[in-house]
Amino acid sequence: MATPAITPEPAPQVSSVGRIFGVIFSPKPTFESIAQYPTWLAPLIVLTLFSFIMSSVLAKRADWREVVREQLEQSGRLDKIPPEKRADTIGGGAIITKNATFVAGLIGPPLVILISSAIYLGAFNLIFGAQFKFKTAISIVSYASIPSALRAILGTVILLLKDPTTINPNNFVASNVAAFLASDSPKWLITLGSFLDLFAFWSIVLTAIGFSVVSPKKVGLGAAMGVVIGVYLAIMFMFVGLAALA
Repeated sequence: MATPAITPEPAPQVSSVGRIFGVIFSPKPTFESIAQYPTWLAPLIVLTLFSFIMSSVLAKRADWREVVREQLEQSGRLDKIPPEKRADTIGGGAIITKNATFVAGLIGPPLVILISSAIYLGAFNLIFGAQFKFKTAISIVSYASIPSALRAILGTVILLLKDPTTINPNNFVASNVAAFLASDSPKWLITLGSFLDLFAFWSIVLTAIGFSVVSPKKVGLGAAMGVVIGVYLAIMFMFVGLAALA
């Protein structure tokens, strides 16, 4: 008598809250569950919420007039502004920069996740013929970005504890190389240092794990890591190049 084939049971569905904690403590089984039942709204809400909270605290506590003055001074534009107009120029720049901080905190996470998901989807489908669906891609990227929420929580605490006059709006968590560079370092070097970030590296590893469990026969962990790192490096060099030309 032939032995009937045994079909493996699908992994039990995990709640969105369980997945948020799962990607931190047990990423592989969590992404296996995400691959079978893709969801993305909950992590996106969490990421956007904490990003907006951090940006709101930053916008209220940072000394934006001093920030704008330093930027103008370092770029050499401050001396080109007539003395009688400097106060108005700095004040106007401070208002614009402060409002932009609010907006960036709100739309930044959804925009980054949407663009990243589209890039990864195209890369994996074109290179490996993985036939991933966009819902799966955005689900993986959303949960793999949870370290950014942890960074936002840490950043909010730091902002609340620091003296407003000592806050560097561009780097106050000190999780990357740029935090240890002198303020007058070349802009391209600071941009490069900002990409060498511990939380970014954490998300890179999680993203590679996530895509590798969706179609392990076509995309192994090493291949997934190569694609994710390659995309990250391409984006990094693009921004470094733009900073060098600025």
